[in-house]
Amino acid sequence: MEKKRKIICLVTIIAALLMVTAVTVFFVKELNRNISDNVISSVSEMAEHDRATIQNHIEVCWKDLYEMEERLRHYDCKTIGEIEEYLNLECATSGFTRICLVGEDGTVYTDKYLTDSMEDETGALDFRPYFSDGEKEVFARLDDDTETGWLNRESIFYGIRLKDFSVGGTEMSALAGVSDISSIKHHMVIDSFIKNGKSRGHSALIDRNGNYIVDINKEIYRNKRNNLYEHLTQAQYSEFTNEEVAQKLSDKETFGFYHSHKEEENRELFYFMPFENEMGLYFIMSVNEEVFLEQSRTFTTLSMTMLVFSMLTVIGMLMIVMVHQIKTIAAREKARSQKEFLSNMSHEIRTPLNGLIGMNHLMMVHIDEEERKPQIKEWLKKSNSTAGYLLSLVNDILDMSRIQAGKMDILSEPFLVETMIDEIADMQADNIKSRGVEFTVEKNITVPCVEGDVTRVKQVLMNILGNAAKFTPTGKYIRLTVNQEKADDAHVITVYRCEDGGIGMSREYLEKIFDSFSQEKNRFTGSTKGTGLGMAISKLLTDAMKGDIRVESEPGVGSTFTVSIPSVIVQKIPEELSRNPQENSTAGKAGDSSVTSDRKVRVLVAEDVELNAEVLMEILALEGFEAVHARNGKEALELFQSSEEGEFNVILMDMKMPVMDGCEASRLIRKLDRKDAKSVLIYACTANTFQEDRELALKSGMDDFLAKPIDVSVLLQKTGKAAEQGRL
Repeated sequence: MEKKRKIICLVTIIAALLMVTAVTVFFVKELNRNISDNVISSVSEMAEHDRATIQNHIEVCWKDLYEMEERLRHYDCKTIGEIEEYLNLECATSGFTRICLVGEDGTVYTDKYLTDSMEDETGALDFRPYFSDGEKEVFARLDDDTETGWLNRESIFYGIRLKDFSVGGTEMSALAGVSDISSIKHHMVIDSFIKNGKSRGHSALIDRNGNYIVDINKEIYRNKRNNLYEHLTQAQYSEFTNEEVAQKLSDKETFGFYHSHKEEENRELFYFMPFENEMGLYFIMSVNEEVFLEQSRTFTTLSMTMLVFSMLTVIGMLMIVMVHQIKTIAAREKARSQKEFLSNMSHEIRTPLNGLIGMNHLMMVHIDEEERKPQIKEWLKKSNSTAGYLLSLVNDILDMSRIQAGKMDILSEPFLVETMIDEIADMQADNIKSRGVEFTVEKNITVPCVEGDVTRVKQVLMNILGNAAKFTPTGKYIRLTVNQEKADDAHVITVYRCEDGGIGMSREYLEKIFDSFSQEKNRFTGSTKGTGLGMAISKLLTDAMKGDIRVESEPGVGSTFTVSIPSVIVQKIPEELSRNPQENSTAGKAGDSSVTSDRKVRVLVAEDVELNAEVLMEILALEGFEAVHARNGKEALELFQSSEEGEFNVILMDMKMPVMDGCEASRLIRKLDRKDAKSVLIYACTANTFQEDRELALKSGMDDFLAKPIDVSVLLQKTGKAAEQGRL
């Protein structure tokens, strides 16, 4: 078995090495191809730029000649001498070095008052062949080897055909402008891909017959290669024959190919790009292959290094442990997420249970007291609200199971949007305002009655508002707005937007906010700010109602949840809906009571939930204790630090609180330089009941652990026992 396993491992490693080698070879080839493509792309961009610039320059020169023609016609010259004066004036104000008129017989009349007649035997230039094919516009190179003296040796000729243009009885066939060849070179990238002062690329301009009009490669002139085909014929290697190149030029293709000469170390890439508008010109960009090889060698070296490293990695671990490791990590991550979820869910359930049990105890004590009836009614209302919250938590868990199992039914019944919003606002108003948070509702409802599942819509909005209240600090705001957009005559989209100025959420958390078990640790307060199942359920319910839920948030600024739900418009409001009054479920505030005794024991209650704090303080007062409330760990630390020694005998410390948690507060209290810092009783009073939470409480300096819902008898028993031991 062991031998077989070794063989399998060996085969796996060899297969992996072969695969890595094949991938690397393929990668190197692809890399070289991409490098080549990138260089060609750069060449193409430069060629396109130069071609467009030169073409624009040529067209501008032709335009200048046409404008010049109009002015010459306007002058209406009667003699050759008169027209030559105007030619001289036009040349002085134009970009041409020479301007001339060409007669039907080939005679040239220049701006320098020179007449170049074909009858003379001085080698006069004949411009007529340039227009022999009926061209209206001409662009060509002139190499004047004659002794006429009115042309530079290397010039560019621009010409336009004339019709019905005569001077003194002489019919003129063309108007021409001549410029030095440098006027074109100025617009070309003369040197490119330079290294160590050496240019490894050049550009050129040829006509349809392959004749060089402009070429900055001086070697061509030294070797008297005035034609592209002569240059290619002398090549040692070329990917295309002269005939193939000629055909591509004739077809006006954009193309490139490699060629080389004996005197050249590397091949050259010739890249051809045609001019537009039937100009019969081609722009050429030439790049030495060394440019490609230089970049390729660098990346090839890196690739081979990567290959060796990959082989060593594969031999060491990759093929043997990868699959198993991935599964193990995934399983651990899932277990960790579920454990965190259960811990926080336990906290959420035990906290309201503590309030319920405490209020029940108070009502039992005061049940026969007539003056306490208003207070008892208030406690009953709060008990009802708290029980509803507990029920909603249980329902969340059941809803998640049912939704994921596909057993959730979405009802479609008429309901009043405004009534639903008012009910939600009434249920949340006291909870939000008691935290010192401004709560406003804005309604822009154009369709009062729609069909849908009002319970599920409420559930989604209550989840969102509840979280907004939980994570919006005092002095900030929560705004609930409702707008409607008609989709068509029968349907409307109701948009609910909840905006708060709370602590916000990180970008990483936003990506998983609608996942089950998603909760985020707030680095400012140290508390867990998460939606547990609430947001996951809200997302699933919204999807089930064919709606959409989106969230925007920025840490320290706030969050905005937008829920859009399409509905069928109810044209006639049902009678029962119009008759039903709105129910106000707001809860009032409890009054204060105290029971005095000869000996008061002062207890510091650190609890961020107002209801829990009220219950605890009332129970303590009934038993003869004097209680002081702190809303978070930092406030508890400050109250104890500013008190006289021995003023507080017991501290009931909630473990999870904003700003500073109970464990941190306990550690700092124990470190204070005062006698009672070590002797004061600190009880962890929290809904976290896991063993590690107990250990964390004791490790932070707490004396004992009281789990929520708090058992009053246990609380009194512990404090009584401490009194007997003389610690109170």
